[in-house]
Amino acid sequence: MHRALASSLPTVLLLLAGCASSGYQRASDAADRTGSYHEELIRLRAQVGLAIDALRALSENPAGSPRSNPETLQTFRLELAGLERRAERVRTLHGKADAHAEAFLTGWSTDTAALTGAELKQGAETRRKALEASYVELEQGQAALDRALAELQRELGELALYLEHDLTAAGMGSARKTIQAAFVDGALLQDQIEAQAVRAQRTAIQLAPLKELAPPPPGASRGR
Repeated sequence: MHRALASSLPTVLLLLAGCASSGYQRASDAADRTGSYHEELIRLRAQVGLAIDALRALSENPAGSPRSNPETLQTFRLELAGLERRAERVRTLHGKADAHAEAFLTGWSTDTAALTGAELKQGAETRRKALEASYVELEQGQAALDRALAELQRELGELALYLEHDLTAAGMGSARKTIQAAFVDGALLQDQIEAQAVRAQRTAIQLAPLKELAPPPPGASRGR
């Protein structure tokens, strides 16, 4: 379904010359924001890995070098802060991608309503609904990510607070189950982020043919 949409242009935007440029520009804006969202998801996945690796370094620290534990804990805290920033950035970029997609799809729906030919109207509706479904899927995926991220951040934050007061081998031993659960949850979250990144990339690809037809910025020339 997505390949078919990517390989054929919406008939309505080709025929309504008065609305074509604005339609293509809105599609280009949506594609750009969705692409940025995809890239930030990749960075978020890497940041989850960094936070989990920092926790692993704490839990596996040799008992013979206890003085290095506070430094390792500081690294863990820094990676947690980085995770919070990345998560917020992903949420922001998803919101922008969704807003630009809504503007494009709303304009497309309005233009389609002006059509009288049954074939053109049906073709435009089919293509628009397919793309709309992709953004609904992205929205649902982001909501699930938000929940999973919040849970992992809570889990890691509580471990950081616990370890502020007991970095001993005995303290680590008492938190062993929680630490192991965080490793599992982190790996599952990375898989979830990767799946969402694939969806975002696929959606951006759907818009690529339309983006190519957007007018270049003033003073810019299209390269070959």
